[in-house]
Amino acid sequence: MKKLIAVTLGILTAIGGFVDIGDLVANAQSGARFGMRQAWVVVVGVVGICVFAEMAGRVAAVSGRPVFDLVRERLGPRIAMTNLVGSYLVTLLTLTAEIGGIALTIQLASGLPHVLWVPLAAFAVWIVLWRVKFQVMEQVFGVLGLALVVFVVALIALDPPWGTFAEQLTHAGPPQGENWGTWGYLAVSLFASALTPYEVFFFSSGGGRRSGRRRTWRPSAATPSSASPSAGCSDWRSWAAPRRCSSPPASRSTSSARPRCRSRWRWGSWAWSW
Repeated sequence: MKKLIAVTLGILTAIGGFVDIGDLVANAQSGARFGMRQAWVVVVGVVGICVFAEMAGRVAAVSGRPVFDLVRERLGPRIAMTNLVGSYLVTLLTLTAEIGGIALTIQLASGLPHVLWVPLAAFAVWIVLWRVKFQVMEQVFGVLGLALVVFVVALIALDPPWGTFAEQLTHAGPPQGENWGTWGYLAVSLFASALTPYEVFFFSSGGGRRSGRRRTWRPSAATPSSASPSAGCSDWRSWAAPRRCSSPPASRSTSSARPRCRSRWRWGSWAWSW
């Protein structure tokens, strides 16, 4: 029972932490412009992150050393340093984007400029990092990330054209009026948002803590392969809602989707900011 609880909690945490600001921005842009035509990128990204994260956790659990330490041993200090510095820079950019995302969501809910909320959001993040234990941080904020269910509620409330979405899944190319350059750029953005370096740190540190203890690291090994597909389904939902709110003028004239988008925007912003 304890193992089942550990796996369940790990899956909930991974689902909440999988979809970050990079996923939300890329998904909204792709969904608004191309609909569900790039949903196949999620499948590729989910497979990649499953392999990526599980390998990092297993390597750390078996060797008792972090992945970057083994990279230094096998490939030399120069390549290892380049890899480590690049990973930290990408993680720093992700952190900056996350803080900006918090400020933007509070702006949507309060009406005040987001620049006023950026220092407050950064200070709140610093307080959390300073005072909250890492285990509590991992579990609590991951579970709170399940507020992404708001996309499911919004999608159902907007009454989308399910048949159109299904048709778009079978047509991967850009629609009429769009070019392949923009389509390719967003496809790369979607794939990159799924494979972020901090997930290697996350699962590598978890595997290192459970090194040599088979009973404790087995539940962790099941987490990425179980949670990432569920988080990928959440990605698809965050695609469809922006598409419905950004539907062409012809469809908006015969639908009440746009007024409902506006009316639910404020409470949805509060839910997501929390």
